[in-house]
Amino acid sequence: MSVRQFHLVGGTEVAKFVLSSNEVDVIEGPLGSGKTRALCARIMRHAQEQRVSKITGTRLSRWALIRNTYPDLKRTTIRTWLEMFPEHIYGRLNWGQPPFHHLKFPHPSGDGTMVDLQVDFFALDKSDDVGKLRSTEYTGIAWNELSFIFEKELFDEGHSRLRYPGKEHGGSAWHGVIADTNAPDEEHWLALMTGQVDLPPNLTEDERFEFEWPSHWGFYMQPPAVLEKLDNNGRVQGYTVNPAAENLANLPDGYYQKMISGKAKAWIDSRLRNVCVLVTDGSPVFPMFRKEMHISREALRPVASAALHVGLDFGRQPAAIFGQTIGNRSYFQYELLGLNESSVTFAPKVKKLIADHYPDHDIKNVMFWGDPKGRDKGQQSERTSYEIFGANGMNVRPPPGLLQNNITTRVNAVTSILTTLDRDGRPRAVFSPLCRTLNVGMQGRYHLVREEDGELRPKKDRYSNPADALQYLVIGMGEGDAMVGRARAGIGTQPVRGWKGRKSMRRVAG
Repeated sequence: MSVRQFHLVGGTEVAKFVLSSNEVDVIEGPLGSGKTRALCARIMRHAQEQRVSKITGTRLSRWALIRNTYPDLKRTTIRTWLEMFPEHIYGRLNWGQPPFHHLKFPHPSGDGTMVDLQVDFFALDKSDDVGKLRSTEYTGIAWNELSFIFEKELFDEGHSRLRYPGKEHGGSAWHGVIADTNAPDEEHWLALMTGQVDLPPNLTEDERFEFEWPSHWGFYMQPPAVLEKLDNNGRVQGYTVNPAAENLANLPDGYYQKMISGKAKAWIDSRLRNVCVLVTDGSPVFPMFRKEMHISREALRPVASAALHVGLDFGRQPAAIFGQTIGNRSYFQYELLGLNESSVTFAPKVKKLIADHYPDHDIKNVMFWGDPKGRDKGQQSERTSYEIFGANGMNVRPPPGLLQNNITTRVNAVTSILTTLDRDGRPRAVFSPLCRTLNVGMQGRYHLVREEDGELRPKKDRYSNPADALQYLVIGMGEGDAMVGRARAGIGTQPVRGWKGRKSMRRVAG
């Protein structure tokens, strides 16, 4: 298949994306807009444009095509790929781990050369999969549904693997990263980098640099699939299909009209109108959390005279939350998340963040509150996480009064600080917009699931790690006193059953 055989409509964002050769190109649009097919066509286009190898005489290229989970990879990404490049023409796809497809076919120009394209299909749903990405070299990386890749470190890691074919073959005509996506969450790094949501004010130059979209990268925003119908007061009364939407000719009759039925506004905004919102599933652990109330509009800066507390969650996806109590309010200023790494790697990162952002605080005086399980020895080390942090000058202690790591005590401690006000009537819990993953979790992504024993418990995923670290931090800062029967003077909060027993339901975070 050549690009000419992929049905491009001139002037569309899909056409611009498929024909571009920027080092990084991302196309964003609604469901059904042809993005995934455009992604696959772009891979094939670059494969056909490769230089002829000085060694093999073929046009060599190797790609990683990535989706966030294996079921989605198998059900959508690979299915679309095989519809475009069927096995009876291009050879059988090998369903190993990871799946891969090795395509060899004559160049469409008839010049006698062969196109030799290898495509590895990855699912980055486990931390160990990052190691697979690091173990080889590629011509290009293609991200299918980039909005589900929440760690920019993964995107950056892929960008660092572009070295195939090497100079001995004559090099590559192009190396790069391409991606397709629906509208990402409003807290997603892509939404921030592309200016779809405003950056917090008073960022430092280094913090602002992290969110700059390089001028030599391409970003292609497709038109919305549906338009809102508003009454005279600006309230949404319904939706109509956008006649300027892309790929309409290839969709079944009534495709978007049927999709709208029974959907929440946030889902329609995100999936069909191409607007950044936050859509959540399940019953949130902290339904009392409100973005407009608890998240500061500006980045929170450390106060030299206030004690520094750090909450730590260990494991292969470690998390650290940094906070200070000032007056009767607790300020959560920074988060640090690890990716497929042990405490040996993570501890120095925690120490460096403190040195960079809290230069007035002696590491010996910082109070570290860790998961009590961190006192257990790891499978690959005779040292505990507590001991590893101690070797880096950080004395970690379990939160006071937290018996058997009781989840109810932990959740109720955070619930208490979220639901009480200071003497001036302001929320006692204040979160910096720089705590992006924690904030998204608090808005509902940290939610309950019913486990095999029938009990509702917080789901263990990327949002639970910073949420757990927050719970250890809050108890360590003193909020847990009321939860374990030692009420803090002047506060008088009582234990609150903050989560157990609520029914699961779909919810849009506010």
